[in-house]
Amino acid sequence: MEKREKLFSISIKGASHDVSGKPMQDYSASYIYPKEKCSIAVVCDGHGADKHFRSEVGSRLATEITVAKLEEFVTLFPSWKSLEGVQTELINRLKISILAGWQKAVEAETKARPFTEEELKKASRSLEWKKDYNVGQPYGTTLLAVLVTEKYYLALMLGDGAIVKILPDQPKHIFEIVEFEGKKVYDDGPHSATDSICESNAFDKIFWKCLPITEREKGLAFGLVSDGMSEAFVTDLDLMKKINNYLEYFAENGLEKAMPPIEAQLHKLSSVSVFKDDISLAFATNHLDLFVVKEEPAGTESAETPTEPEKTEQGAPEQPQRIERQESADPEAPAKEEKAAEPSKEESVAFSKPEGEDGTKQ
Repeated sequence: MEKREKLFSISIKGASHDVSGKPMQDYSASYIYPKEKCSIAVVCDGHGADKHFRSEVGSRLATEITVAKLEEFVTLFPSWKSLEGVQTELINRLKISILAGWQKAVEAETKARPFTEEELKKASRSLEWKKDYNVGQPYGTTLLAVLVTEKYYLALMLGDGAIVKILPDQPKHIFEIVEFEGKKVYDDGPHSATDSICESNAFDKIFWKCLPITEREKGLAFGLVSDGMSEAFVTDLDLMKKINNYLEYFAENGLEKAMPPIEAQLHKLSSVSVFKDDISLAFATNHLDLFVVKEEPAGTESAETPTEPEKTEQGAPEQPQRIERQESADPEAPAKEEKAAEPSKEESVAFSKPEGEDGTKQ
């Protein structure tokens, strides 16, 4: 592919990791390809359990490999016509390519940098370490990815987090959480066991959606977030409004100006949330200009910093939601009310076939 340009992606270290001494285990990337008129965004969230002691490396490798494989995919299949009728076969090949590429990369990483005694001692605290060990296990991570062209979009989801689709209606935007057939939006309970790229059945756990872009959807965008952000809000509506607010602010101000206040707010959000986890956010769109609000509703002002979401009643809306332009707020203002759910017991899974499988704790 021709030259790519950075779009918007950010990963911040969770407040709990500052206390525990764990590294940031999230990784993200977002690019736009002007000549090919497409964009790619990827978010990976490395697992926090002791036996996934190199998950920060696994998430980085998964992100880089997925970006590369999606670049290859869109080069071969640039239009909906080239995909129509054979999506399942082609996307199955893509899934295999991503998993095989990641497995090869972690094997090379382990060979170049063998596990240390300190790492193995840490992993031995996990009761399942010997039962389901494989070379990919220390690098376990989730995976979210979106490819957007002018004619179609492709979304992939392995594990938790959320993908939000945003339509650039003016002066209001329409948004909805992307759902996948066979998988609920929050298939795993809050911060409980989740699907992983290091599972033996990871291929079956990668859910996907590939659809042509309709006339109504032209210029659409996607926001991808790790569970550190998706679980920090009381409702899905709060989450979607926040992502939309960040997208608007980025569209209006550009990457250099938008990044510092958004980063500050994400750190604040992590510090007041229940799990205080790492947070990642990435956008994919080919028409960022369409998300600059051109007409302000009466009684509002153009925001100079991202706003905090308004309080809503419990429960996510079933239909795409329209929102009014939100008023400006100080990025240091308290973040949204956190969830009250308690963390679940840690569990894990393996990439190669173990003697019995369980879940993988984030």
